[in-house]
Amino acid sequence: MNTVGVRSLIKILSKNSEMKLPDRTLYRVLALIAALGIMIPCTLIVGFISFVMTEALYEAGSPGGGMLFEMQILSAFSMIFGILVIFSVMFFSSDREHFVTLPIPSHHLMMAKFFYAYMAESVMEFMVLLAVFIGYAIAIGRNVGIKAALHPVSLIASLIGVFLIPLVPMIYCAIFSLILMAALSRVKTAKIFYRMSTIFLLLFAGLFLLSLRGIGDVNMENYVESLGSGSNILLRSLNIIFFPVPWLSNAISEGSILWLLASLAGNAVLLLILYFLGKALYQKGLYTAASLGSSKKAEIKAKDISSSSQFTASLQKELRVILRTKAFSGNCAYINILWPVGVFLLFHFTRNKGFLAAFIEMYQMGRERAEMILLMVMISIAFIATALNSLASTAFTREGQHLALIKFIPVPYEIQAYAKATVSLMFTYPMLLLSDIMICLYMKVPFYMCIYYAIQMLLAHIISMVIGMLMDSSSPYVEWDDEYSALRGNLNTFFNMAIMMVLSMVIVGLGLLIYELLKMPIVAFHLIIFMILAVVALRLVIKGKITIIANMEKMS
Repeated sequence: MNTVGVRSLIKILSKNSEMKLPDRTLYRVLALIAALGIMIPCTLIVGFISFVMTEALYEAGSPGGGMLFEMQILSAFSMIFGILVIFSVMFFSSDREHFVTLPIPSHHLMMAKFFYAYMAESVMEFMVLLAVFIGYAIAIGRNVGIKAALHPVSLIASLIGVFLIPLVPMIYCAIFSLILMAALSRVKTAKIFYRMSTIFLLLFAGLFLLSLRGIGDVNMENYVESLGSGSNILLRSLNIIFFPVPWLSNAISEGSILWLLASLAGNAVLLLILYFLGKALYQKGLYTAASLGSSKKAEIKAKDISSSSQFTASLQKELRVILRTKAFSGNCAYINILWPVGVFLLFHFTRNKGFLAAFIEMYQMGRERAEMILLMVMISIAFIATALNSLASTAFTREGQHLALIKFIPVPYEIQAYAKATVSLMFTYPMLLLSDIMICLYMKVPFYMCIYYAIQMLLAHIISMVIGMLMDSSSPYVEWDDEYSALRGNLNTFFNMAIMMVLSMVIVGLGLLIYELLKMPIVAFHLIIFMILAVVALRLVIKGKITIIANMEKMS
């Protein structure tokens, strides 16, 4: 393989893969906040989990089990979410027509796209894995000794593992994509390809549910014990699927150079399989993708939007863009379902034990501190959920290179902005409301307080939504090749999340100040928080609309 040519292609693909940071002081501050408020805390939390699990499994005689389990879970999630990215980058990106006409071997192009997608998708995972290994090393140093924790082979294997762990699932995704595109060359719709992520998710979810059988009460202690004993079905299955990962884990935990070489050999074999499959099948897959693109365009063209209302027509257009695009529907619309599902699973399995049981009891006893904590949690969920789905912070980015059309279609800017805001409200707030209802039912919250929490969550949602639209209208990211790049490379989403994290911490700080330090009654806390959110939301809606429209007038 011509590695120089592949590296050159990777550089070309990476050139416009992410939004460039605007040359403004505000964005530099937001970048710092994002790093301090999101990336570093996430890695610290993962590192702490790795430390705790290693400590727990050390007594069971399997100190590396926790590290292995975290690596395998990361591998599983990489495969679940990576399959859509690989499909999009390798077969459905907009640069496909430009590259196929160049005198470049198709399998070289495939390898370049693969490594580009692997690097773009794995940056955060690199940091998380580094935290996993550090947490493991600290626990080993505490229980065995610093010499064992800093074994040279273990350190080298850990550094190599940071980059190798995400590689195996991405290779599987690429291999699967090649085989599926070649085998289903006569299929005339891309929907079947984008169902693979759901199939993988259901598969791994089923393995997780199977791993709960036979452990007794469903709690962390029993689950960790099943990992230490080697009876956990999920871990055993993942060890077979991602076979180089346990070899690398053995290299780290045992300081074994033989296990490290075995892991490197396993990755090399998988890469060779990908290379030769690409040489045989990638060109055929590109022909399949081209035919799918033509049929898709014809299908969309055949269905026009008709409505007597400009707002309704604009809203229908926004809904079609989101729901017809797998990247947007999965990452922006359907992701909101995770909040009520998460609430259900949390309360269903843990409401009678541990911290949650104590908190529910404290709330039902009328403790004001529990009431304060619950309000802060509700508001934080609304802030973070709205920022996480990126519906608002990609409102203009989703237009891509057709952004200038918003200036020329016969619809006022105000109506277009309202349609974009309404989409965010439609997909986000009902799920927040459902989460609110479920929490209130499990905790037996009075009906009027449930309504009150719903209003507070609405205000928080509006604040997050308007801030996201303000940022995206100011600096939309339009030079993207595929929809996943539009989401992954959009700094506005990242910065919106950082701002919401800060606002959540401000709400927590206000609670501590008003109730804990100033000893003001809980009614005063509720009133002050409500007034602050209401005033901020109202001001953002009024002033934000003016700024967003002004930004729309400058778009080209």
